[in-house]
Amino acid sequence: MKKLKIFVMVSLLFLQGCWLFDFDRDYDFEFDTIITDYPANLEGINSSYDDFNSALPYEYVSDAIYFSSKSPTHGDNFDITRKSMEITYHPKKDNVLNVSYPKYDYSDTYEKKRLTLINTNAGEYGPYLVNWTGGYNYLFYASDEGGDLDIKFAYNPVDDYNGDKITGPVEAVGLNSEFDDAYITLNSDTTGVLFCSNRENGQFDIYSMDLRSSILLKDQFGPGSPAIKKEEILSGGSNDKCPFVNRNLLVFASDREGGYGGYDLWYSLLVDGEWSEPVNFGEKINSEYNEYRPITIWSWFMKEEMMIFSSDRPGGHGGYDLYFVKTDDLMENPDWLDD
Repeated sequence: MKKLKIFVMVSLLFLQGCWLFDFDRDYDFEFDTIITDYPANLEGINSSYDDFNSALPYEYVSDAIYFSSKSPTHGDNFDITRKSMEITYHPKKDNVLNVSYPKYDYSDTYEKKRLTLINTNAGEYGPYLVNWTGGYNYLFYASDEGGDLDIKFAYNPVDDYNGDKITGPVEAVGLNSEFDDAYITLNSDTTGVLFCSNRENGQFDIYSMDLRSSILLKDQFGPGSPAIKKEEILSGGSNDKCPFVNRNLLVFASDREGGYGGYDLWYSLLVDGEWSEPVNFGEKINSEYNEYRPITIWSWFMKEEMMIFSSDRPGGHGGYDLYFVKTDDLMENPDWLDD
């Protein structure tokens, strides 16, 4: 029975992937937002409020996007919200990658319960989802409910489809300090996590903590957790924030020298177990304004790396907006995809 259940779940994911990446059908299609190597505004997601700090439930396909948005419901503080979004690939239509925005909201009772549980009258930022890990699904985020940013999470068993067994919020005690701690991400082989903190000299740097292989993720962050280590190569003497790892690629936001103004987006590659010297994504993505909290998506179907990020550049709906872009041609060494 257990093997049958796993087979069914894998089959559903495969079918979902085929639906989002349609290789064979030749038909009329009205595109909403076409994604190229120039940033495209996610028109159907953004509002007149600040919309940033996004996350996707899966790295390779998506039926939704999670992000932080200012909420009049909670005293104009940031809440984590969710909107339906479909990514479709159309090889017979000029090789187009498209984002569309379904009118129907696919969020279910489980998702609504989880978001209701974590959102407060304080600010919630930087959602990060980890699914099907050790039998649990996780939603990590940061909250300033205690006066400074602390990393927290909610979790529930993977077979809890109605959200009746959600536990949280749980504070990641082993990561948090008396300063701001936020934007957790698992490293490429899930043996550790990275996050950012301003616990030294009042500026944000990137830190890491090893994970213990014999312990479930939900139990990794209590008292007695492994020591926190500052990632020196990723911390450049300015504010380095919002790390996000996908395979051997790490992206982050920084106001370090060598940028185009405000916060820029940078990347680093994992080479022989070490992060390489960060490289600026360049002027196609970065501007004189702020580019912030990047996340990357790798498409097996397209052999393409893509990125969603936030920016307060002109031409948006107001404040920070979310943008989507292909990034392979913008990196100096795209051959890392073959690793």
